[in-house]
Amino acid sequence: MSSNDVLAQIAGLAKAAAELENDFSTDSEMQQDSEICDEVDAELFDDFETKKLQPSSRKESSGTSRRTRMAHRELQGLQFANPGDEMSRFLPDSVDIISTNRSKRVAAEKQADLRDEPLHHDKTGKLSVTAKGQTLFFDLCDCLVVECDGCHWPCKQCKSRKCLIGCRQNRKEMVIRVEEMYTVTEAPGPVVNINPYFPGQIKD
Repeated sequence: MSSNDVLAQIAGLAKAAAELENDFSTDSEMQQDSEICDEVDAELFDDFETKKLQPSSRKESSGTSRRTRMAHRELQGLQFANPGDEMSRFLPDSVDIISTNRSKRVAAEKQADLRDEPLHHDKTGKLSVTAKGQTLFFDLCDCLVVECDGCHWPCKQCKSRKCLIGCRQNRKEMVIRVEEMYTVTEAPGPVVNINPYFPGQIKD
């Protein structure tokens, strides 16, 4: 046997040994994989693979559920909660409101009636006196004598003989005090007439 034949046999043995080693490693890996597969649950493995392959769908579903929860929360905030009888004790009765308004209105009208108005002459020329809610009219001459029926020249507007400082119709001014220019002989002083309906005190 030549040296070449010996080398060829050695090379063939080495190749066969390498193939046997590869086959053994492959068989061991397959055995390990089978053992792992036997230990792991198939359904859990499938779920894991599905979630790993579909990450975008998971994100979309989580976003949709979040929007749904927010919309549900907003709708709950917009719902009207009927308080029932809880507010009835804070609100007054309608009868009390009407009676209160009526009493206020009556009191205001009464105060307006009792308010004293300034002395003035009405449209007929009479002196209007309002005191304590009562209005009285007096046809008083400007000479301030209660019994006088008129001692002046006829008025140009109303033709009355009781007008002295202007027509008495709707006049805002009134005569308070009249002093005679000429006194009677042997009189202690000039004759002074005071308006009997003037409420204030007149100083000399």
